[in-house]
Amino acid sequence: MIDIEELHKTWNTILKNHERKTDAQASRYLDAIQHGKAVIGDYNYNELLSIDIEDVKIVKAIEDLYQKIVEAQEKAFGPIVKQALKKD
Repeated sequence: MIDIEELHKTWNTILKNHERKTDAQASRYLDAIQHGKAVIGDYNYNELLSIDIEDVKIVKAIEDLYQKIVEAQEKAFGPIVKQALKKD
């Protein structure tokens, strides 16, 4: 079950650090997104049906942000990992 209180705390942290003007804000932003993914975990659609629509939008936004991070990491580090594996 999604902890709604923790979801809102995490979402507020994401919003506060969204502009990432400093290294600390950028770090908190990424940490909050990863924490948000842990908060929502492996939800099912029945869970989403049982919570407020605004909370569902937050879950969707966190999921989208997390996927963007994953894609960026794969793009940045994928070639490095592949190259390292070829050497073995």
